[in-house]
Formats: sequence, C-alpha cells, structure tokens
Amino acid sequence: MTGLAFVGAGTVAELYAKAVERGVAATFRGVVDPDAGAADALAARLGGRRYDTLEALLADPGVDAVVVMSPTATHADIAGRCLSAGKHVLVEKPVSHTRAEIDHLARLAEAAGRVCMPAHNYIYNAGMERARQLVAEGRIGTLASVWLLYNVFHDEATAARYGGVLRAVAIHHAYTLLYLCGRPVRVMAVRSRVHYDALPDEDQALIVCEMPGGALANLWVSFAASDRTGDPWTVVCKVMGTKGTAKVTWSDAAVDDDGGPAWGIPSYVDSFRAELRFFLERAVGAGEPPLSSLADARDALAILEAAERSIQAGGAFQPVLYSGA
Repeated sequence: MTGLAFVGAGTVAELYAKAVERGVAATFRGVVDPDAGAADALAARLGGRRYDTLEALLADPGVDAVVVMSPTATHADIAGRCLSAGKHVLVEKPVSHTRAEIDHLARLAEAAGRVCMPAHNYIYNAGMERARQLVAEGRIGTLASVWLLYNVFHDEATAARYGGVLRAVAIHHAYTLLYLCGRPVRVMAVRSRVHYDALPDEDQALIVCEMPGGALANLWVSFAASDRTGDPWTVVCKVMGTKGTAKVTWSDAAVDDDGGPAWGIPSYVDSFRAELRFFLERAVGAGEPPLSSLADARDALAILEAAERSIQAGGAFQPVLYSGA
C-alpha cells in the first residue's frame, strides 16, 4: 500500500486528515510542519510520526507520496524536492504564482517518472463529471453561459490567512471552467472590498470570460456575505446551453461544524477525499492522468493574470495569454 506523508499540519491538513480517517488506499507515514505541536497532534491522530525536517521525510523509504500543503510561495520548491527524491506529489492550489515554476515542476515530474497532480478538488465531484460529459457530448446544445458562484462569509481574522479572493478562491473557478468547457479567449474583471477594516485585499471579485463561440462564463467569488436564502448560492455551478442545463451545488447537505470555513458543507469536505482517492488509486496506482493537470494549473493562472490586467485597465477586456511565462 502507498506510504503517504503530509507537508503541513494546518487548516487544509485537517481536511486531508478527515479523508485519511474515512479510508483511502494508503498508509499514513507522518507529517512535517514548523509547528511541532500541531505536527505531533496530527501524527498521533493518524498513526504516523512527526518528521523533524523535510529532509527526514524525504529520506524515509516508506514514503511513496506526499501532499504538499505549505504556504503557496513554497509549493514549487517543496514539490520539486519531493519529485527529485522520487516521491509522487499532490500539491495544493494554487500550485504557484508563476507559470515558470509550474513548467519546472512538470519537467521534474517527467524526468522522475512521478505524478505531480494539482489539488484541484472542486472537480472531483460526480456532478462535475456529469456536467462535463453533457457538454462534451453536445447534449446541452450550443454553450450559452456558465455560472460559477461562491458566497461564504469569512471574518477578517480568517480571511487574513488567505489573502484576496481573486487569487485565493477564483483559482478554483478558473480550473473548473477549463475542466468543463475549455479555454476562454479574453476576460474582464472587477473587485471590491466590503467588510474588511484592516486588510487591504479584495473580499469580492467578478470575472467575465468570453468563450470561443461567444458564450459568457461568469466567475463570482465573495468572502463578504453568505447567501441565507432557501436556495443559496453558496457554491453553485451552472452550465447552460441551447438544449439543456447542468447544475452542481454544494447546498445538498449542511451540518453543524465550527472547525473551519465551510466545513459544515459535506460536499466541500467530501471533495478532498475524492481528490485524494483519485491521486492514490488512479493517478499513482493505475497511471491515469489527473482530471486537472499542471498544464491546466498553468492555464488557470493565465486566466487570473488576464483578470488582474483587466482590473488595472478599469475593467476593459483583456486577452488570455496562454503562452509565455
């Protein structure tokens, strides 16, 4: 069975810990984190050990695969070191803030003969798979519009851990759009700050993407407010065509859970287990390509870069530049 280790014992590690506890095709080997207490607690909980250093983790021959959950600025370096040590890697999103680093990881993975899979958890959902199939088979007709909506209130202290929603959350929308419908041609974007007092970042953003053929994809992200209505736009995806519509929603179940942002939404928690199982069983175990690849991570970053150029240009449409660094 695959030996699995974590780099990181923070907020996201809790979601992967829940996945391990519910059962995946792996033996948990251990975790490394600068917070030794957090690492000790997680290791004791999952039955592994705390590594004192990343080098110690990488030197463990029982570790076959690593989930990288360190701060974004360190993703590429740590994932690259894992690949060079012969480990398969699941790296949290965003993989990097530069396309050059993503390209470097792709080269390292190819040279090492190892999987490097971006943790694009939103698409590891049966509803998303069905929506993609309906689009690909033409069963919804000509694509007209796509709506990807996220409305989950984050207080300022919680939001400080993430930064602005354009980079922190809209990356999910960008890779989901790529998975469902392909590459947009150009985008326009606006952002705002509604409820932060000290944070300089935006807590809301809208990206409108023009798709080949004229369809419009609307990507909305907000930490400013939750939708309290009976049919909430908490996290909703709709793909609308001339002959049909596909909908995916996270509002199919809700529970009391104060452990973290959106942990009371089972669909969110479940997506981490589905993603981890795919990584272990199908990507590492069976050699299947990820549903969303490093190339998609690169393209998703290109979409966000175009959105930022649009904001700087006062909301004017900007082309998405998929080539270049």
